[in-house]
Order: sequence, then C-alpha cells, then structure tokens
Amino acid sequence: MVKRTMLLAKVIGSAVCTIRVESIKKAKLKIVKLIKPDGGWAGSYSIVEDSLGAGFGEKVLIAEDEIAIAQMHDGKEDIPIRFCIVAKVEDINLI
Repeated sequence: MVKRTMLLAKVIGSAVCTIRVESIKKAKLKIVKLIKPDGGWAGSYSIVEDSLGAGFGEKVLIAEDEIAIAQMHDGKEDIPIRFCIVAKVEDINLI
C-alpha cells in the first residue's frame, strides 16, 4: 500500500553530506520543521529532499509519497528518501 501524506513545513536549514549512497548523490537536502496552518510548531523536524530550491524560512508542502519521490528520480522505486518538497506555499487562508 502506498502511503500518501502532505504536510506543511518551514525550511530551517540544510544538511551537507559528503558521503551518500549512489541513488541520492545529487539530492539537495533541507531541514524542515513541521508547522500548523497558523504557523505554530507542530512538534517535529525532518530532513527532506528539495528539488525546488526552497530558501531558509520559506513555507513548503512536503510529501510522504513513494510515487512522487519515484517520479523525481526517473521512476526508480528504491530511493532512500522519505519526504520531498513538492510546493512552495505563498499564502494560507483559514476559514
């Protein structure tokens, strides 16, 4: 069963790794903290792949989706990435 989850997060840093497995050698890694829609901390941090070039302090949507991650890696399904940034969030409107 494919797990598909999207979460709101804020970029708080980057991770520099000089030694990596071959399948993620070119991946840019960012450190994010999960946030609530009102901007408050949701209590968790994660390292995610960033193919969009998100900057420090930007709000992003991260996906925990094996299909999205495989698509970013030419269809390969054995990539050791759990989360990836799929969108930069410009605005959030709560009703």
